[in-house]
Amino acid sequence: MHLSKLVEKRICEVNMQFFDIYPENFFTVFSSPNKKIYVEALFVIRYAYQHTPVISKEDLVSSLIANLENQILALESEDGVLSMEDNLSGRAHFLIRKFLETGWLEREQDSQSFTEQFVVPVYASKLLNLFHDLVNGKTTEYNGFVYSAYSILKTADLEREEYMYDGLRQAHQLTENLENALRELLANLRFYHHRLQEQVEVSEILAEHFDVFRQKISDKIYHPLKTFDSVPRFKNRILKILKNWLTEPQLIESMARTAHRRGYDLDVDVCRQKVIVMMGEIIDTYEGIDQLLKSIDKKNTRYTRASVERMQYFINTDRDFKGKLVEILKNLPDIRNSEGDGKISGLNMDLPIFQQGYIDEDSMYTEPQKRRDHIPRKDNLQSIINKEELQAEMDEFKKRLEKVYSHHKVVDYIMEQLAQQGILRARDLQLGTDDDFIKLILACIKNDEEDIPFLIDFKDDYLVINGYRIPNLLIARKEEIS
Repeated sequence: MHLSKLVEKRICEVNMQFFDIYPENFFTVFSSPNKKIYVEALFVIRYAYQHTPVISKEDLVSSLIANLENQILALESEDGVLSMEDNLSGRAHFLIRKFLETGWLEREQDSQSFTEQFVVPVYASKLLNLFHDLVNGKTTEYNGFVYSAYSILKTADLEREEYMYDGLRQAHQLTENLENALRELLANLRFYHHRLQEQVEVSEILAEHFDVFRQKISDKIYHPLKTFDSVPRFKNRILKILKNWLTEPQLIESMARTAHRRGYDLDVDVCRQKVIVMMGEIIDTYEGIDQLLKSIDKKNTRYTRASVERMQYFINTDRDFKGKLVEILKNLPDIRNSEGDGKISGLNMDLPIFQQGYIDEDSMYTEPQKRRDHIPRKDNLQSIINKEELQAEMDEFKKRLEKVYSHHKVVDYIMEQLAQQGILRARDLQLGTDDDFIKLILACIKNDEEDIPFLIDFKDDYLVINGYRIPNLLIARKEEIS
């Protein structure tokens, strides 16, 4: 059968299975006007279900009221269903009925007391765990995947028992989890890189980097991945074991027969093919993992550099003449003068500035008028321009240009203090001005770049230095650490 027909057939099978499991109105809670409240309520149900396999109706109502009192009061009526539910208990019961109708909860009756209880179906529980991980972040043990796969394969290679096939399946699953986790990390880095375009304030960029990206991605995932060396340490050992297995037909035959006895397939030849495919997929993954890690490093460096450049742009964009003109034009009154010639009122007549517009579907047609030619006034420019004021403005402009926080200035700021003290502690930092504080922030952002000659170790507490609140950190040269 042609590959496209096989794919089409498989997609149809998956769709049929999906709607056999999930109710048709399962996702309607996310299109409701109360969708934000429904999501919070589902997280409360998830938390309760983690502590008990069966939730009593009384406990569920109490949990919803205790955690979502203000949100429940803000529930909007849906087709008049909520009109009679004015108290907290009634609205909590409304939420339970909503989740029963859409399949997020299932009703179960106690056989002894006949009290009403609720359980979360398997398909809903899996989705709730996924939503929780996406919202709150999840620490992924990349190094655990690699070491566990190596330990399983090493034990199987030494003992050569009938459980070798089980070890191969486990190692294949761990390798697949490792590859999926690395691809998710790369996708997360792309996501935060694209979000930079939405940040238009320096405070927003700093909050995004330190409060969100650094906590959820950098410190939890990227830094442990780069700190521990489990991937290069165990990769070659895993490849050596599997390549040796591929040269032993009797070993492959033994694992195929084990798979056949376990009922994985009715045909021994198919089981043999699956064994070889699993070995090949593990080998391909570890041989290509270095390229995936390089892509992750590049994307992380690009995001960090883009954050710094965007912050520098917003810091300095309104300090030159162009920035000042932009601010002037942004604050011009949208009023034409009484003469109707297009000039904007309230400006000095020496400035030939006109308001521009365009025609769209909402515009009213007006007969075009001939534009009057502008006749400049014949004034003595020498009497208008004050040379001393012009020179003072130019000097001030040059001083502001010198304050641009370049990469070299940030590095020099740290290295000069390291040269004086060797190892630099937070309490010894020279923070005399706002410029010093911004350079320190940029140094922290650049900490993960390869060409930075220093490393910054962050502690848990904070210090106040000369009025600036900074993390308790330790800075040292890379050659001293190595």
